[in-house]
Amino acid sequence: MSFLPEPEEEADVATLAIFKKNLGFVPRIFRAQMARPGLVESQAKLIDTLLFAKGALTRIQKEFILLGVSGANNNSYFPVAHSKALEFLGVKAQQSEQVAIDHRQANLSEPDTALLDFARKLTLQPNGISIADVDQLRKADFTDEQILEAVLMTGLTNLLNSVQLGLGVEPDFKPRVTFPLKEVNPEIGSERPMLERPLAEESVSADPDAEFVARVKAGDTDAFEELVRRHGRRVYRSLIGLLGNAEEAEDALQDAFLKAFQHLPEFEGRARFSTWLVRIALNTGLQRLRGRKDFETLDDDSEEFRPRRIQAWQDNPEDLYSREELKRLVETEVMKLPSKYRVALMLRDLEELSTEEAANVLGLTIPGLKARVLRGRLMLRESMVVYFAKSGAGVNS
Repeated sequence: MSFLPEPEEEADVATLAIFKKNLGFVPRIFRAQMARPGLVESQAKLIDTLLFAKGALTRIQKEFILLGVSGANNNSYFPVAHSKALEFLGVKAQQSEQVAIDHRQANLSEPDTALLDFARKLTLQPNGISIADVDQLRKADFTDEQILEAVLMTGLTNLLNSVQLGLGVEPDFKPRVTFPLKEVNPEIGSERPMLERPLAEESVSADPDAEFVARVKAGDTDAFEELVRRHGRRVYRSLIGLLGNAEEAEDALQDAFLKAFQHLPEFEGRARFSTWLVRIALNTGLQRLRGRKDFETLDDDSEEFRPRRIQAWQDNPEDLYSREELKRLVETEVMKLPSKYRVALMLRDLEELSTEEAANVLGLTIPGLKARVLRGRLMLRESMVVYFAKSGAGVNS
């Protein structure tokens, strides 16, 4: 459950009762600290005073800060726990999850959006906070008392995020949204929930887009059009492969480029711009995929697949098909796979994310991701047998 063993007995039931009363349960993060009950009591009093008690901000606004900051830190634990708490306050789980993923897409009021903009910037770019940011909140009709409370809630959330990551406490409930692990309070953030991580084979210093990225950061918005021109086709192909629908892929393409433009000031260049952009696009596509009413869940792995056509392929499939025709056949057959296997193959084999990255995106364990990729490859291979199998070879079951 955590890196450290939990005490066999809870030393201070009254302290933990604060969480039971306000959340309906006692989160594991506090049970995991009961070796030092005095420290848990101090945290409980602070949380009770700052979050649970009536203050300058509403309880929902403070809960939203907790979700938004946790999302900025790629912390999956608190969005799980506090989405449950917000349901009791009349906030639907879908909206809570969206606040953690991207609060600007969560249908919040303009003041609440400004509030979370501030909290997120304070988390990801603390050295960039200035009086101008505070004035923006004042223009949104926040009082100085409310701004102080927002700063304290942001700090409290960062503390709790660090404690949870440091102790390795697992979520109390199964996460619907999973973020990749990263350091709390980096100097600069990447598009969440995808890590901006350099790949071993990339030469980041030779990024062909570096000049245009620098121009956009300097205020030359026309340079962003060149980035769109350079990468629009690849991003679109990734999205149509993921979503299987041209119209939806076009909408997701627009969303992805908008997010990239909004977050470009935070792009540090630890990976190539093209890699960072594709990961934003894939994350955007996955959010849409999960939002479909008829979506086949990505979580169920209970079904079993056994290949029915076990046949040898021609030694060189390109003897029968040109490279372009072969590529078309593969793409066609990939699109016929069940969503969960298609997505796993897209991330690993087409977009070449690492196993760890792909598992984090899908909220799977590494063995679970590997199992899906293997099944997907087996399904794809079986579907291609008809094109490449030697006549009369193999066994049909």
